[in-house]
Amino acid sequence: MHELDPSQEYPIRAEIFRAARLCAPCMDRLGVLTFEGSPLQESARALWCDSVLVKHLLPSLTAAHQATSTRGFRELLEIDAQLDACLSGPTARRSRAAGRMVALDFRPPACERALARYCAAQESGESSGHLTTILSARAAVFHIPPHLALSALIFLEMRTAPVARFWPCVEACLLRVPQSGHLLRAA
Repeated sequence: MHELDPSQEYPIRAEIFRAARLCAPCMDRLGVLTFEGSPLQESARALWCDSVLVKHLLPSLTAAHQATSTRGFRELLEIDAQLDACLSGPTARRSRAAGRMVALDFRPPACERALARYCAAQESGESSGHLTTILSARAAVFHIPPHLALSALIFLEMRTAPVARFWPCVEACLLRVPQSGHLLRAA
């Protein structure tokens, strides 16, 4: 089992870990994503939460989840293009590389045509293929709610923290997300 696997003492942590594993099975190989630096640096983590997570990743995650559940392929392409326009430099490159790795690591179920077409578009270069988009689309396919998909994304971003400090870093990021009826407050 992975070293970050939560204990039975915290069932929500087990759900976050399970969601991360389902949505990004290759998570051990993803490398640095959109958060660069040490998760232990509170100021860097807070800056990332406010300027990247809440401002760009959260809206894209929510929209991609809804598009996969209700609309489809063209909307996923549009959401991905909007996210690509918002992110820049190494942050965008790392997000695209991680998304490509996740997309190539699985075959979408046959009944999930929008996700299958999105993955094909990513492979052909028609889509940027950001991690947030593919993670959220996979979450929708696996019936993982958006708040848990967001927690899984934060889990993946903070996984470079030392094991003893990992969950407090995830919880600190979750606390910076504006409260609403569909998002977790803390893990």
